[in-house]
Amino acid sequence: MVNKLMQTKMESKRNERGKKSDKILLQTIKDYPGLSQYELARKLNWHSGHVDSSTRRLLLSKQIILRVIERNGRRVNLVYPEDQKPSNLIEIPEELLKTSNPTWKDQAFFYALDNSTIGISGKKITEWTEISCFMKATPIERSSEGKLLFNIPDEFWRFYNLDRKHRVVSINGNNLLVTVSGDIIEEKAYPS
Repeated sequence: MVNKLMQTKMESKRNERGKKSDKILLQTIKDYPGLSQYELARKLNWHSGHVDSSTRRLLLSKQIILRVIERNGRRVNLVYPEDQKPSNLIEIPEELLKTSNPTWKDQAFFYALDNSTIGISGKKITEWTEISCFMKATPIERSSEGKLLFNIPDEFWRFYNLDRKHRVVSINGNNLLVTVSGDIIEEKAYPS
């Protein structure tokens, strides 16, 4: 009887710790979508088993999805919030760019720099114009949450096969670089 009571208390504490871990991991995934489980473990300073357990619970509760990509011959699980589907929209917090500079006023200029890099700038860049395969200007939208919104033009979407590729957006000075890498080979909404 005493052992049963102790076991119940231990399970209850474990469940509370699990829920707390899940909440922390889910918020991190929302803040940094598209990180691998390894990258999440490093960011949170957790053991990989801790991230794996929490990831499995979040998958079962359908709060996250995994996109399995092939990168350099290896399969990598990238973790996203459940509601984040592939989109042609790029969102960047305004404070990360020098938006008071008229550079990011009305238009964004997309450049196909090479077969895996898209450059985005708030102004025409002569060097990028000279080396890019093609370029397109699109209007900049602003959200009520203080984000700049950029729609990836259709010709870029098709050229880079963005419906089947993983992409990473980074800030370089006052410009954006979108690196296209890794084929998305599977998407898991919950363990099969």
